This record gives sequence, structure tokens and C-alpha cells, in this order.
Amino acid sequence: MSAQDIADRAGLSVTLIRRILRVPEQGQAPRDIARMTADAVLGIPLPARRAPSAPGLTSASESSRLLADLARAGWPAAALAQRLRVHARTVAEVREKRRRLRLDLAMRIRCLHRELVGIDPVSQGIRPADAARVRTAAARHTIKG
Repeated sequence: MSAQDIADRAGLSVTLIRRILRVPEQGQAPRDIARMTADAVLGIPLPARRAPSAPGLTSASESSRLLADLARAGWPAAALAQRLRVHARTVAEVREKRRRLRLDLAMRIRCLHRELVGIDPVSQGIRPADAARVRTAAARHTIKG
């Protein structure tokens, strides 16, 4: 948790939390903390850890190729991102320049590609103009690359 998260949950100022979190220098006595402040900070329940279904990082090259393939088919990044439960910018970064990504995201991209590769995006509610724009951009990107 960040100092801001702790401050928000405890109802205290972020400056006070940063002072509490600062480690005393060598030879300096530990700081006294008011009981109310200590109770407010110590009473914060820790957020649940999200255990990844597939831990670790992997190369983004295959995922990049799969996302580019879906772009050539006319699937906009926003539609793919919604199905992958990530931000559209993440889809664009993986497709264009990211070198590594989480293994669970790579697996979701692979499954999504298998699901959508033979489907016309327009039949799934994507506007024809959006699909055409994505196809044109993907073709232009393929020529440059």
C-alpha cells in the first residue's frame, strides 16, 4: 500500500503517514506516535492479495503477433481490451512495443485470438467504419514494419 492509500483509509494526512513511515537515521530515537494515530493506522485491514492464475512474465512477441492479426481482421483495441479486462492502451502497447507481459495476459490473448480470428467484427457489434479504420491502420503498420 502506498502512503496515500494508508492516509485515505485511516482518515489521516498523507504527510503524517510519510513522517511515520520514514525510518529514523542512525543514532536517532524512534518517533513517538499519538495513540489515536496509531489506532487509526493499525486498524486498517490489509487488502487481499490477488494471486495471479499464471505467475511470471513471458515474451510479448507471440501476443503482439496475435493482436496484430486481430487488428488486420478489423478488431479495435478497445473491443479487445474490454474482452481481456485490460485498458485499451495495454492492448496497443503489447501489439506495438512491449517486450514482456504477464503470463496470464498472454494466455488470455491466445484464447481470445482463437475465439475471434474467424469472426467478422461487424457481426459482433463493431461499427463498420471502426473496423475499416482498424484494418487500414493495421495494413499501414505492416507496410512500415
